Amino acid sequence: MVRGDLAVFPFLSVMQMLLSSGRSGRLSVTHVRGGDLWLGPGELVHARAGALSGEAALQLLSSLDGGTFTFDPAGVAPEQTLALRRDAALRQLIVDSDGWGALLRVFPDWERPLRFTPRWTQAQPVTRAQFVALSHIGDGLSLRAVLERAGGSPQATLETLRPFLTAGLIELG
Repeated sequence: MVRGDLAVFPFLSVMQMLLSSGRSGRLSVTHVRGGDLWLGPGELVHARAGALSGEAALQLLSSLDGGTFTFDPAGVAPEQTLALRRDAALRQLIVDSDGWGALLRVFPDWERPLRFTPRWTQAQPVTRAQFVALSHIGDGLSLRAVLERAGGSPQATLETLRPFLTAGLIELG
């Protein structure tokens, strides 16, 4: 069992070390955006972050900039949702992590509820994608819960919600 702090050992460096060494097991990250990754020898085989799994969970985990991790070499994947060999997995993590900077500045607190402001009206025109993303707001759900319910790409959902936040139509409560 290996434990560490992602503030000291960045997530991408930990993943590079594990994938390059051909390790198998389960990497668990404790963080508001955390989750679990299962590795086979030199590949990613499964990712889970809350209700998200596969590519969506991997994308969310690529946003990690802190938290603590534990690697258990005895961890066996409950299912296979990914089949990314070392180089492809690292490339995917790098590409996904590059898109998070601006989104994390706009949506910094993932534990606060996302809600409509008094400026919102039912007459607000929205596209189908916007409707899908916005339909999960309310009921005191945290930003992370909204993303989990929306499914799909967390980055795409946040990009869809960003204009509504910046226009003051939704807010982090």
